Amino acid sequence: LSTYCAVSSYFICLFNLPSFFSKALPTQFWCTPFIISKRLTLAVLLITILCGERIRAEQNISIEPVSPEEHCDCTPEASDDSIPFLSTLKPYKPIYLVNTWFLDDEGSDQGFLDQEWLIQFSFKRQIFLNVFFAYSHRAFWQIYDQDNSRPFREHNYNPELFLEWYDLWSLDYLRFGLTEHESNGERQHYTDTAEPINRSRTWNRTYIFVHQSMGEYANIGVKLWTVTDSDDPDDGSFVIDNRDIQQYYGSGELTLEIGTSPLMMSILLRRGWMDRTETIQVDGRFPLHWLIGGKDTGLDLFLQAFSGYGDSLIDYNRKISRASFGFHFR
Repeated sequence: LSTYCAVSSYFICLFNLPSFFSKALPTQFWCTPFIISKRLTLAVLLITILCGERIRAEQNISIEPVSPEEHCDCTPEASDDSIPFLSTLKPYKPIYLVNTWFLDDEGSDQGFLDQEWLIQFSFKRQIFLNVFFAYSHRAFWQIYDQDNSRPFREHNYNPELFLEWYDLWSLDYLRFGLTEHESNGERQHYTDTAEPINRSRTWNRTYIFVHQSMGEYANIGVKLWTVTDSDDPDDGSFVIDNRDIQQYYGSGELTLEIGTSPLMMSILLRRGWMDRTETIQVDGRFPLHWLIGGKDTGLDLFLQAFSGYGDSLIDYNRKISRASFGFHFR
């Protein structure tokens, strides 16, 4: 009952139906962007917490979020100054380090090498109740470019605040992204002829994500989002950096996982609003100790193939095809 109240309140705030249908397009009305106020998002958060606590107090029921991969006990630990901060962090998105190759000269077309390292790390931390903070980071490192001091070509910063429930409505887990920010930390640059080039890429969104097992060896995940940036730059919006980002990212993505940890393969599918903006990413990991023997150290061989849009924020509107090989950290 508490979850139903919270979800209902959230969607009442999220979907402004008159505005929704007035802007709708015939083939994609379900994913038309609209604006959500920060005050409404805060109100939803308060309603969710208060409803959950009141019902829990009356029925003495506790629904604790569990890590998607390990189904760990995420109950907040007792306050103790001796507890290291890092021990309170849990893995969130995949953590890996890979060597990656551009397959169609996408790097050299922009003045970079076609081989680089891609590093991704991600963690989440429970703040209180079902409220989590998460941070993910992707770094594209031109480590083989010795002539230019091995620069980082691109960084993508991705903090978010969300609510999470496990084993809810027969779902494995459900996540409400109250706010998700992603940017590359860049700014306006100037060419040798003093022409301005805006390299800043930023967007903010709110989302819903559901994860459900489809048997012992298959899982499916669906993430739907809407951009929350204002259309008016005077409101402090960064929409001018990449106003057409949903033309390439769309409003949702589908993930299929096959296998059981640590031997797994995942397939991500996404399509933008424009024609021919399909994106596919295939990840595979294999436990290293199965190959070399010894104890399980939590280290896997990792392969990734990507083709489409949104490989990085700076390339959100460029089609990228690449293959990667390296290590995944559990």
